[in-house]
Amino acid sequence: METPTVNSLLFADHIYRDIETRKWIISGVFNTVGFRTFPAEYDCIEVFFQITNVSRPVDLHFRLEKADSGDTLVDIGGPIGSPSPLNVIEHKIVLRKITFPSPGKYWIQLVSNEEILSQAPLYVRGVDAPPKPHSGGSDPEVEDD
Repeated sequence: METPTVNSLLFADHIYRDIETRKWIISGVFNTVGFRTFPAEYDCIEVFFQITNVSRPVDLHFRLEKADSGDTLVDIGGPIGSPSPLNVIEHKIVLRKITFPSPGKYWIQLVSNEEILSQAPLYVRGVDAPPKPHSGGSDPEVEDD
């Protein structure tokens, strides 16, 4: 059996399918998130993938893991199949309340039979608190549009 082929793997703020056109709408694609403190919880990540070259059920898993340690934060999946290897399987996954233990590089992966089919980096960064608003007057270094 041939290895499945991943055509796309994206994560975004919102993903939905238009009822009339059946096209996927992917809004707010990102690869970096920032937090002031750790551990940090991210409310919602939506993931879209397309996979082809699947003719009989294969074990397909979606994983989110810390790159430097290999620690797995999410591992979900199971058998996926198609009547023809030419079909393109499109799927959306919604991840809620993901806790990132520390800043660093994380991998979002599609895995079949322990083989990584595709992976994309997600960078989790520490950020400073926003500057305090300044009191009164206009800031000469900021131009109004």
